[in-house]
Amino acid sequence: MKQQPELKFDNSLLETTIVRAIDFLWSNQLPGGEFTTYVTERKVTGITCYFDSCNFSTALIIYALSFLRETPKIEKMRLKGLNFLLSNMVRPGIWYYYSSTNPFLHTLFLRPDIDTTSCTSFVLTKYGIVLNNKKLLLANRNQDGLISTWIVPRFSMLFTHTGYWLKYRLTTPSYSQWWKRFPPVSNEVDLGASANLVLYLGEIEEIQKVIDYLIDVTLKGKETESDNYYLSIFPHYYFLSRAYFNGVKGLEVLKEKIISNLEQKFEQEGYDNPLDTALAACTFLNFGQITPTLQEAIGFLLAKQGTDGSWAISPFYFDSPKRISWYGSAELTTGVCIEALGRYQQAIR
Repeated sequence: MKQQPELKFDNSLLETTIVRAIDFLWSNQLPGGEFTTYVTERKVTGITCYFDSCNFSTALIIYALSFLRETPKIEKMRLKGLNFLLSNMVRPGIWYYYSSTNPFLHTLFLRPDIDTTSCTSFVLTKYGIVLNNKKLLLANRNQDGLISTWIVPRFSMLFTHTGYWLKYRLTTPSYSQWWKRFPPVSNEVDLGASANLVLYLGEIEEIQKVIDYLIDVTLKGKETESDNYYLSIFPHYYFLSRAYFNGVKGLEVLKEKIISNLEQKFEQEGYDNPLDTALAACTFLNFGQITPTLQEAIGFLLAKQGTDGSWAISPFYFDSPKRISWYGSAELTTGVCIEALGRYQQAIR
């Protein structure tokens, strides 16, 4: 068993750590409002890492900042981030993973997806921006009543969303570079994306089968087998618990199992990854669980902050189960750490 962190922190340490982290994000938000994401690839010639402009990370960080006390810096970061996301919207309110400035958007012909669209839509509506995309997302159901990850032009959309159907049928090659690399699966369903869809749409009758799917997979312990991109329990539990925290109370049946699994994980392996630790801490907080394990996780995060106010880059998600590439950034890790610390600070007051 790895050594557990000592619990030596108070509110002043929490406050100082959060302020330093906010300053880091403030200094590193790009002029257009985006927070940086990097992709790291394994190639025959070695490992390469480069900037990969996308919408997804910015949506997650803006959500994380929503738990902090409002300051001029946070307000400006949020407004810039929201404007960036709005500038990348495709009618009637959907998003690609890649931003409009990423050359891969125009060469890989990647389809819009429910994961990016749901995370972005949720944070925009949280700040009063009205979108008209729910019917299109529901039209992306497959034959099992689940919502497919990729928003493809299905026949059912021809009459309800004619403009979308025609645009993507006529402009996207049937077998683009993306699908050459990863086999085409228009009915692909992923646990993480489904959890974020439920977060956005809420506990409505039309997606009850999606909620049942999330519960069934998690209770059977098949989380990592049921996803092609996150490949870890930590983001899965974070996404499931934040959907619960934001009103999907049907997911409460997962609370005991998820908390138990995380406690066992840390008991056996200890704390050695700030991103996974922060995701777990947020999961405890989403379920309202102020436990010794949560306190140990917070102590670990306080001890691991860098001199520039950030926490180290770690893999948040992958290109596929092949793990050829992984995605993350110090900004994304720091955003999740800020959420964990800010919410913990509020919880112990």
